[in-house]
Amino acid sequence: MDPEFEKTYRDHYSKLFRIAAKMLQDPEGAKDVVQDVFTAYYFAMSNEKVISDTKNWLVRSTINKGIDYKRKAARNVTIESTLPETNESTQDEASDILNAIAHLNKKEQTLAVLYSEGYSYKEIAEMTGRKLPSIGKTLSRIMEKIKKHLL
Repeated sequence: MDPEFEKTYRDHYSKLFRIAAKMLQDPEGAKDVVQDVFTAYYFAMSNEKVISDTKNWLVRSTINKGIDYKRKAARNVTIESTLPETNESTQDEASDILNAIAHLNKKEQTLAVLYSEGYSYKEIAEMTGRKLPSIGKTLSRIMEKIKKHLL
């Protein structure tokens, strides 16, 4: 296997998996989405497609494939199934936050997930194709919606 592909896989898999898991609230679906992303990336590399920013390409592909997966998914999965084993109060808090995110529209969910993964406003703007000045204000509104849902 191509050493460059293997390095990219090792460097980005866990981050892409977390993004997909938060979007889908389904760890098995998240694995499928990330596998599809890396399959597409491998074929793009094999066909000598120029990818100027690998990280952004992978994140954007994960978001797009996650949205496609959600559209096609016929089953409902509980939020708790995406949470790691922790103490009950921490799991309840995380469940409440994931539930609040699930009530946002798809664009808001995408921004909230990317922000929760630690991406900068600039990176979020690049990945989503939104204008940088709107990211902060939009995230502020999203956080208010989440707070209201939690109250």
